[in-house]
Amino acid sequence: MSVTAFVLDSSVALGAFFEDEQDDYSLGVWRSLAEAQACVPALWHLEMGNILSRALRAGRITQAALDDSWARLDVVGLQSLPLHGDARHWTQRAADWGLSAYDACYLDTALQQRLPLATKDRLLAETARRIGVPLYQPTRSPESRR
Repeated sequence: MSVTAFVLDSSVALGAFFEDEQDDYSLGVWRSLAEAQACVPALWHLEMGNILSRALRAGRITQAALDDSWARLDVVGLQSLPLHGDARHWTQRAADWGLSAYDACYLDTALQQRLPLATKDRLLAETARRIGVPLYQPTRSPESRR
Protein backbone atom coordinates (compact mmCIF):
# COMPACT_ATOMS: atom_id res chain seq x y z
CA MET A 1 0.00 0.00 0.00
CA SER A 2 1.43 3.39 -0.94
CA VAL A 3 1.42 6.41 1.34
CA THR A 4 -0.72 9.24 0.00
CA ALA A 5 0.43 11.99 2.40
CA PHE A 6 3.37 12.78 4.65
CA VAL A 7 4.89 15.63 6.67
CA LEU A 8 7.82 17.27 4.90
CA ASP A 9 10.74 18.60 6.95
CA SER A 10 12.78 21.47 5.47
CA SER A 11 15.95 19.33 5.40
CA VAL A 12 14.47 17.21 2.62
CA ALA A 13 13.36 20.22 0.56
CA LEU A 14 16.86 21.69 0.85
CA GLY A 15 18.27 18.38 -0.34
CA ALA A 16 16.24 18.79 -3.51
CA PHE A 17 17.29 22.43 -4.09
CA PHE A 18 20.97 22.67 -3.14
CA GLU A 19 23.31 20.55 -5.23
CA ASP A 20 25.75 20.09 -2.35
CA GLU A 21 22.92 18.65 -0.21
CA GLN A 22 21.27 16.48 -2.85
CA ASP A 23 20.98 12.79 -2.14
CA ASP A 24 18.84 9.87 -3.29
CA TYR A 25 16.38 10.27 -0.42
CA SER A 26 15.66 13.98 -1.03
CA LEU A 27 15.32 13.49 -4.76
CA GLY A 28 13.11 10.42 -4.24
CA VAL A 29 10.81 12.36 -1.93
CA TRP A 30 10.66 15.23 -4.43
CA ARG A 31 9.77 12.83 -7.26
CA SER A 32 7.08 11.19 -5.09
CA LEU A 33 5.18 14.49 -4.94
CA ALA A 34 3.58 13.53 -8.25
CA GLU A 35 1.59 10.88 -6.34
CA ALA A 36 1.77 11.91 -2.67
CA GLN A 37 0.68 15.03 -0.80
CA ALA A 38 3.34 16.80 1.26
CA CYS A 39 1.97 18.49 4.36
CA VAL A 40 3.92 21.12 6.27
CA PRO A 41 3.32 22.95 9.52
CA ALA A 42 2.75 26.68 9.00
CA LEU A 43 6.25 27.47 10.29
CA TRP A 44 7.79 25.58 7.34
CA HIS A 45 7.39 28.55 4.99
CA LEU A 46 9.15 30.87 7.45
CA GLU A 47 11.95 28.39 8.03
CA MET A 48 12.46 27.92 4.28
CA GLY A 49 12.32 31.68 3.75
CA ASN A 50 14.99 32.16 6.40
CA ILE A 51 17.25 29.46 4.97
CA LEU A 52 16.85 30.67 1.37
CA SER A 53 17.37 34.34 2.24
CA ARG A 54 20.53 33.47 4.18
CA ALA A 55 21.75 31.44 1.21
CA LEU A 56 21.09 34.41 -1.09
CA ARG A 57 22.96 36.85 1.18
CA ALA A 58 25.89 34.43 1.47
CA GLY A 59 26.11 34.06 -2.31
CA ARG A 60 25.22 30.37 -2.14
CA ILE A 61 22.30 30.91 -4.53
CA THR A 62 21.36 33.61 -7.03
CA GLN A 63 18.13 35.61 -7.06
CA ALA A 64 17.06 33.55 -10.08
CA ALA A 65 17.68 30.32 -8.14
CA LEU A 66 15.70 31.71 -5.20
CA ASP A 67 12.78 32.56 -7.48
CA ASP A 68 13.03 29.12 -9.08
CA SER A 69 12.92 27.43 -5.65
CA TRP A 70 9.67 29.18 -4.74
CA ALA A 71 8.21 28.42 -8.18
CA ARG A 72 9.06 24.72 -7.77
CA LEU A 73 7.36 24.71 -4.38
CA ASP A 74 4.24 26.36 -5.81
CA VAL A 75 3.97 23.63 -8.44
CA VAL A 76 3.92 20.75 -5.95
CA GLY A 77 1.09 22.27 -3.93
CA LEU A 78 2.20 21.77 -0.36
CA GLN A 79 -0.65 21.55 2.14
CA SER A 80 0.03 24.00 4.94
CA LEU A 81 -1.34 22.86 8.30
CA PRO A 82 -2.11 25.21 11.20
CA LEU A 83 0.06 25.04 14.28
CA HIS A 84 -1.49 23.51 17.37
CA GLY A 85 -0.50 24.84 20.75
CA ASP A 86 1.42 27.91 21.82
CA ALA A 87 5.06 28.68 22.61
CA ARG A 88 4.78 26.81 25.93
CA HIS A 89 3.57 23.69 24.10
CA TRP A 90 6.50 23.77 21.64
CA THR A 91 9.00 24.49 24.41
CA GLN A 92 7.76 21.50 26.40
CA ARG A 93 7.69 19.19 23.34
CA ALA A 94 11.24 20.23 22.45
CA ALA A 95 12.42 19.60 26.02
CA ASP A 96 10.60 16.25 26.25
CA TRP A 97 12.04 14.98 22.98
CA GLY A 98 15.47 16.62 23.09
CA LEU A 99 14.83 18.50 19.83
CA SER A 100 14.71 22.10 18.67
CA ALA A 101 11.28 23.69 18.82
CA TYR A 102 11.21 23.64 15.00
CA ASP A 103 11.89 19.91 14.84
CA ALA A 104 9.42 19.24 17.64
CA CYS A 105 6.82 21.02 15.52
CA TYR A 106 7.45 18.73 12.54
CA LEU A 107 7.29 15.65 14.73
CA ASP A 108 4.20 16.78 16.60
CA THR A 109 2.47 17.59 13.31
CA ALA A 110 3.21 14.08 12.01
CA LEU A 111 2.01 12.60 15.29
CA GLN A 112 -1.21 14.66 15.35
CA GLN A 113 -1.99 14.00 11.68
CA ARG A 114 -0.99 10.31 11.92
CA LEU A 115 1.31 10.75 8.94
CA PRO A 116 4.85 9.56 8.27
CA LEU A 117 7.65 12.11 8.46
CA ALA A 118 10.12 12.84 5.66
CA THR A 119 13.38 14.06 7.21
CA LYS A 120 17.13 13.82 6.73
CA ASP A 121 17.79 15.00 10.29
CA ARG A 122 19.29 12.03 12.18
CA LEU A 123 18.13 13.09 15.67
CA LEU A 124 14.63 13.92 14.45
CA ALA A 125 14.39 10.55 12.66
CA GLU A 126 15.59 8.67 15.76
CA THR A 127 13.09 10.50 17.95
CA ALA A 128 10.28 9.81 15.48
CA ARG A 129 11.07 6.09 15.57
CA ARG A 130 11.23 6.15 19.36
CA ILE A 131 7.75 7.66 19.76
CA GLY A 132 6.17 5.59 16.99
CA VAL A 133 6.03 8.03 14.08
CA PRO A 134 6.95 6.21 10.85
CA LEU A 135 9.50 7.69 8.47
CA TYR A 136 8.36 8.37 4.94
CA GLN A 137 9.95 6.17 2.31
CA PRO A 138 9.21 7.21 -1.27
CA THR A 139 8.32 4.45 -3.68
CA ARG A 140 11.14 3.80 -6.07
CA SER A 141 10.29 4.41 -9.70
CA PRO A 142 11.02 1.67 -12.27
CA GLU A 143 13.83 3.84 -13.72
CA SER A 144 15.62 4.04 -10.36
CA ARG A 145 15.55 0.25 -9.89
CA ARG A 146 17.71 -0.40 -12.93
